[in-house]
Amino acid sequence: MKKSSILAAVAAVFCLMAGALTLRAQQHELECFIHDTDPSGLTNIRATPGGKVLLQVNSLGGFTMNVTGPSGGWWQIKNPAEVFGSLMKDPKSQAWVHRSVLAVATYSFDAHHRFLRTEPRADAPKVGMIPEFIGILRPQELSADGEWVKVNYEEGKMTGWIAVSDTVPEDIESGDGYDFPWMYAYARPDKDLTLLSAPGNGVKTATLKKGETYRFWLANPVDGWWDVLADSVNHGPDEIGLDEYSWVSSNAVCMRIIDPDKKDTVPVYGGPDEKSKVIGNLKAGTEVHPLDITQDRPFWGEEPIMLKVVSDENPDLVGWVLYSNLSSAPAPYVSYADVAGTYESEDERIVLTKDGTLRWSVIGHDSSLEYNYVIGGYCIYQDTDEAGADAQPDYFFDPVKKVLSSYGTVYSRK
Repeated sequence: MKKSSILAAVAAVFCLMAGALTLRAQQHELECFIHDTDPSGLTNIRATPGGKVLLQVNSLGGFTMNVTGPSGGWWQIKNPAEVFGSLMKDPKSQAWVHRSVLAVATYSFDAHHRFLRTEPRADAPKVGMIPEFIGILRPQELSADGEWVKVNYEEGKMTGWIAVSDTVPEDIESGDGYDFPWMYAYARPDKDLTLLSAPGNGVKTATLKKGETYRFWLANPVDGWWDVLADSVNHGPDEIGLDEYSWVSSNAVCMRIIDPDKKDTVPVYGGPDEKSKVIGNLKAGTEVHPLDITQDRPFWGEEPIMLKVVSDENPDLVGWVLYSNLSSAPAPYVSYADVAGTYESEDERIVLTKDGTLRWSVIGHDSSLEYNYVIGGYCIYQDTDEAGADAQPDYFFDPVKKVLSSYGTVYSRK
């Protein structure tokens, strides 16, 4: 056999081996999630690598999926019809997503830092350590045995291999699956309200009946639409399940201004910072539509969360208010003078003063406990620090019967 023929045969064998290894790697799956920092808030899912946009999904909407590949930086999504539901117009279509918007997380839950390595094996030299308790990693490729994944950390600052068993397919940075601010709001539509699968132009995911009251868990505003984070909407004591990720128009959802400082008005700022110029004031009890939320401030940070709002009463005043000055209580506002008084149940006494002090005692005993309280709609929050858009009220005030109620106990005013 000629030397050239031998070399060609050897090359062919190596090509077959490489192809087999590539196929083997591609057959393994990696569970990961979408984590896209694009300011549009939307992530493109394509029909082929770099090809036609098949659909757009919420960038931080909690989508988890199994992927294989990749091919030229693109990962193929396994069973996309199960991942995206009715968003997939053709359930048999392939779906691809770029590695730059995919992520896995790693965390040092056992107090041992994670390392990236030069090769997919535990004894390979270390590239570097992930210093954070939690690290967000961009998957680049899988090892031939599917046990290791090559990742990019901090957008290119460090690349190496990490065991798949040391990763999780969810963003755990905030402890609740979301590392961005969220809020509660309510809707009481005067006509049937349609929720969509994408901001403004998606398919219908639910219709909420007019005249009813609903509460939402919302985040990530895009072009006048809010992402409904949970898979259900509160409707009184019941919940309405949502089969798909849904969006609701900012014009349909509302919050109410509350005033923990008891000045009956709260300042509206020109920018998302308390150092910004005050451009006006809103009265306590005013119903407003939330338009935007500060995205760069986690709830445990020192800077307070702020929301951009507008009211139907004064549509020319569009500005930012503190999150602590907003309530998701749908009821009209009552004042401190309205609720001030002494209330008693069979065993307990509650005294509410006009200056925002609440005194609780057991009837027949001299000692009492004293708290600050804040009003939001008909809701009374016992501790000022806990009052806000996502707080649960301690008492409800009935302005007609002049009674307080709490978890089935009714307190009549004396």
